[in-house]
Amino acid sequence: MKRGIALSKTGAIMCKALVALFVLLLIAGLLVIRFLYAFERPLPFAVGLLLGCALSALKVVLLEKSLSRSLDMAEKDANNYSSLQAILRYGLTVAVMLSAVFLPRYVGLFGLILGVLSLQPSAYITSFILSRSASA
Repeated sequence: MKRGIALSKTGAIMCKALVALFVLLLIAGLLVIRFLYAFERPLPFAVGLLLGCALSALKVVLLEKSLSRSLDMAEKDANNYSSLQAILRYGLTVAVMLSAVFLPRYVGLFGLILGVLSLQPSAYITSFILSRSASA
């Protein structure tokens, strides 16, 4: 049984979009913290954003792994496996969110939420890139 999984083109583009969003959100967030919202410190914001984006990238990898494994299973087993994997991904998200709640000195909740929510824009960016490459 192989341990690693090669990402598909879609998964790779999503991870690259998450890295680009991390850089853009880091710059924008630090500017907002510096000039408009002085209640958040820059380092915990950056750590939270990094954790959130890393969690989003991990969720992309885990979802792709789950989908590829469930395709080789019987329908009932695949359904159960996919449900369990979804619960585990949500549990991972809750665990990382709790780290921001219990370690506010080191992990900024604002940055973490932005990082976790960056998964949706990365999906839209990926869809846009794939549709443009298909039409070209």
